[in-house]
Amino acid sequence: MSKTIIITGGTGFLGSSLIADLVNLDYKCIVFTRSPEKYNSTEKVEYKEWIPQVDYLIQQINGCFAIINLAGAPIAGKRWTAEYKKKIIDSRVDTTKVLVEAVNLCSEKPEKFLSSSASGYFGDRGDEILTDASAPGNNFLAEVCKKWEQATEDLSKKVQLIIFRTGIVLHPDNGALEQLLRPIKYYVGGSLGKGNQYFCWIHVADWKRFLIFALLKNGIGQKNNLSAPNPVTNNVLTKTIGKVYKRPTLLRVPSFILKLVLGESASMVLDSQRMIPENILKANFRFEYELIEEALINLKKV
Repeated sequence: MSKTIIITGGTGFLGSSLIADLVNLDYKCIVFTRSPEKYNSTEKVEYKEWIPQVDYLIQQINGCFAIINLAGAPIAGKRWTAEYKKKIIDSRVDTTKVLVEAVNLCSEKPEKFLSSSASGYFGDRGDEILTDASAPGNNFLAEVCKKWEQATEDLSKKVQLIIFRTGIVLHPDNGALEQLLRPIKYYVGGSLGKGNQYFCWIHVADWKRFLIFALLKNGIGQKNNLSAPNPVTNNVLTKTIGKVYKRPTLLRVPSFILKLVLGESASMVLDSQRMIPENILKANFRFEYELIEEALINLKKV
């Protein structure tokens, strides 16, 4: 009999890709969404309305194998007004808290609770090497991630908690890579700001492989940096994209221009996070793509 996995935030490009892999491994996925009518449920993937009520969630969660919590309003592509910053926080914290409350009241609790966080936890840290145990930063994204992680603190000790702080996920069709590629493909690309800020990245295949690894393996740490073991500076990233796609990358976008256009959200591309996945390497997870050039070459072929 197939094991059931509950997924929040599963209708985005990352969640959808992960679900396809889980189905291939014979898991059944229940995907919570605010608009279930937009999706076609199948025997293996059932879309259900997200109702943040404990009694309702207990009925859905009770007896499932695991929860993968990816929910959260998009951080990129929006101006961070006071109203939207509240939405960024609440969509993550409130969802996580109500899930934890429901899990704790289940008679048949899930074995595992995988909950997303992000490299933004560390704020802007220059060239400091950041391990899983490094202290959090103090800007807005760091505050979001701290509150997001703290929302899991009351989870029953009978359930294995695995928090994964994701770096920038490189995907061939969506997300950060698409945004980075667009100006470079049109010969107007270059480094952002000073270019010496570190960029922690992970190939989408490795991101999915780790989540499946975490479902299958015991002994993984509670808080895990999830990015390739070789972060690169923005200068190196830009030059490597140019090399792989055979485009010049001579231009540079000054920090003040980015801040003028993006406002406070410019921190997403200007903050430096030299994040190292120490815990998951100790757990014997092996990355298929450890170097940025090999990752980009593969993604270009896809």
